Amino acid sequence: MTDTTSDHDLYARQGIGSQIGFGDVPAVVVVDYQLAFTRGPLAGDFPEAALQATARICAAARALGAPVTYSYCAYEADLSDAGPFGVKCPGLVACLRGSEGCEIDPLVLPADGDVVFEKQQPSAFFGTDLHARLGALGVDTVVVCGTTTSGCVRATVVDGMSLGYRMVVPVEAVSDRARTPHRSALFDMGHKYADVLREREVLSALAP
Repeated sequence: MTDTTSDHDLYARQGIGSQIGFGDVPAVVVVDYQLAFTRGPLAGDFPEAALQATARICAAARALGAPVTYSYCAYEADLSDAGPFGVKCPGLVACLRGSEGCEIDPLVLPADGDVVFEKQQPSAFFGTDLHARLGALGVDTVVVCGTTTSGCVRATVVDGMSLGYRMVVPVEAVSDRARTPHRSALFDMGHKYADVLREREVLSALAP
């Protein structure tokens, strides 16, 4: 088992792992909490608690007047629009455009006014208008919930940080199909790309 305390100390000695903090204008992005990943053939270690935590965070953001957006993966039957991602992960065929697998899980259904958009690549920013939408609203902080922690969540966080956003990942609101990559991704994001916080800390920051 990896000694995360020793790893943390190593990062700290090298000046890696500072907290960024919330800015002035937050938004919530829910990445791929769709049925193919939560209850379908691509599901894994997805406790309902993660979906419920996401719902609470979204509700807090809406109460604050902060934008809430949802991404979902959607592809043609031959995965021709997925590129190399579809070659690497042929199981993405479970996200056939227009199928039940693309529907947002009922536990985190979007509300009126939320934006829902499809994507083909891991990052919710890549090849979508998410950055333009958030930028037009003056957003400077992005709270990322969703799945998978080590895949599309991490890709979204890295791209968001690269675009200049303060990125936040609530521990209880992200999930993966396996525990080892989940834990490793949280450690990695928390030390290099985002503030990895408890749900209660995120809810406090989103309080009016």
